Amino acid sequence: MAMYQPINEVAARQHGLVTRSDLERLGIGRDGRRAAVATGALVPLGRRTFTAGGAPPTDRQRVLAACLDTGGVACRGTAAWLHGIEGFDPGAPPNVVVAKATSDYRLPIADVHASTWLPVDDVLRIDGIPCLSVARTLFSLAAAVPSVHLDAVVDAVDVAVRDGKASDPWLWWLLERIRCRGRNGVTVFEDLLVERAGGKVTESWLEREFLKVLAAAGLRLPRCQRRIQRRGAFVARVDFAYDDLGIVIEVSGHTRHSTRRQQAADARRRNELALAGFLVVEFTYDDLVSDPAYVVARMLEILADRRRRAA
Repeated sequence: MAMYQPINEVAARQHGLVTRSDLERLGIGRDGRRAAVATGALVPLGRRTFTAGGAPPTDRQRVLAACLDTGGVACRGTAAWLHGIEGFDPGAPPNVVVAKATSDYRLPIADVHASTWLPVDDVLRIDGIPCLSVARTLFSLAAAVPSVHLDAVVDAVDVAVRDGKASDPWLWWLLERIRCRGRNGVTVFEDLLVERAGGKVTESWLEREFLKVLAAAGLRLPRCQRRIQRRGAFVARVDFAYDDLGIVIEVSGHTRHSTRRQQAADARRRNELALAGFLVVEFTYDDLVSDPAYVVARMLEILADRRRRAA
């Protein structure tokens, strides 16, 4: 019917779906909704979502309906399916994550999970469906272990990296962003990434990445995990050091010492290293993952300067 043409136009852009908000924007209130349902022009799916009469059901329609009805974003296996990662399906019902708890949501249209941290950078759209990014999707799978089998998570990471949908540095960077938020799944995800990296003995992946960046640039590698002493007394254990040039290098993630006591301890440590004759240089996760060229350039400059001073 002509009166329902605006509804059909909206539904055509949303896999055959319209929401109560869509209808309100079209000027269709409660009485209009009831009339449309009575005539079959609208078919209720959930609390806020309808299919436009005649729209064929599809998997993408089910996933979008779950998102629209809950205000959520596709996650876990549903998101992996949207990203084309082998071994996953849309879910029955689809998995969605919302930015606040919705424990009262009991309709079978969606399996709802809650997150207190859902930044816009972690959300994208696939065929108009809101979905976690690939990296955050993989983390959401890790957070679901053991409901999701660990082997399935390992396979998903392998496939995503193999197909160029993700990279190990990107996944490590995400882990560090999430680690300081106290999210579930950190241990599972880190163990998985360490296993992929070969379980090398440096204390963190970031330290290994720093050595990799230096090696790729042809720079001499520093000594790892050095104990620094001054006048025979222990001063600090540092990530890396060029003992002959008096350079200490520290690498750090997103977490920062924030209490006054911790800040004071950090300052004293730096002072003691300076008195022991060391220049202290620090690089972050963002430096190494997002701008390794900066790391190389600074290290070339620092090494050249210290060699001149030692000459």
